[in-house]
Amino acid sequence: MNELEIYNSLATENLFDLFKFQLKKDFETCALNTDFIDNLPQQYDLLKLSIMQELTPLLNNNSTLQNLLYRIDISEFQIKNYAQTKSNISFNEILSELIIKRILQKVILKKKFSPK
Repeated sequence: MNELEIYNSLATENLFDLFKFQLKKDFETCALNTDFIDNLPQQYDLLKLSIMQELTPLLNNNSTLQNLLYRIDISEFQIKNYAQTKSNISFNEILSELIIKRILQKVILKKKFSPK
C-alpha cells in the first residue's frame, strides 16, 4: 500500500472508525495508553505523528514494543525491509507507518471476509 492508497482508505469514515477500534484493541492488549485514539486525526501525516508520539516512550522499553509489534503482526524482517526502502526517515517513523499499514490491512480484510 502506498501513501495515496492509505490516505484514500482512511478517508472513508467507516473504515477510519474500524481502524481506530482495531488500533485501540491492539494497544489495550499490550496494556498501553489508548486515550489518544479517540481524537486521532484522519489525515495521514497527522495520524502518523500521533502514533509516533505514543511510540517514543516505548523505544526505551524493548519488551513492550516487541509485544505491541507482535500483537499487530509486524515482523523484524518487515521492519528491516521497510527501513532499507525508507532510509531517510527515523526508526520511530518507520514503525508508525508500518503500524498504520498493518492495522489498515487487518480492517480491510476483516471487512471483506466477515459475514454481512
